Amino acid sequence: AKKVAFVELKEMTINLAAAAGQERQNFLKLKIALEVSDPKLSTDIQPLVPRIEDAFQTYMRELRANEIDGSSAMYRLKEELLKRVNIAVYPAKVDAVLFKEVLLQ
Repeated sequence: AKKVAFVELKEMTINLAAAAGQERQNFLKLKIALEVSDPKLSTDIQPLVPRIEDAFQTYMRELRANEIDGSSAMYRLKEELLKRVNIAVYPAKVDAVLFKEVLLQ
């Protein structure tokens, strides 16, 4: 069995960009865990969590609710967040972004 470790991020609530003509504000509430292939990497990544959260929130504040509606949109969001987290933690490498909770309001 392959050993993996997880880095838990704190819960994030992000106000999304409003669509044209939309008056009501949409919010996205997320709980995310990062999967790494080596348990040692989790201790290397932990000090970089503020940088990771900043990268995630900066990106997601530009999203609109219709851009994250549906399973294919959530898959694209995971891929985009994975790309951004790997830039933030380089030379370490995160293998997956896992959504533990997603609420779009």
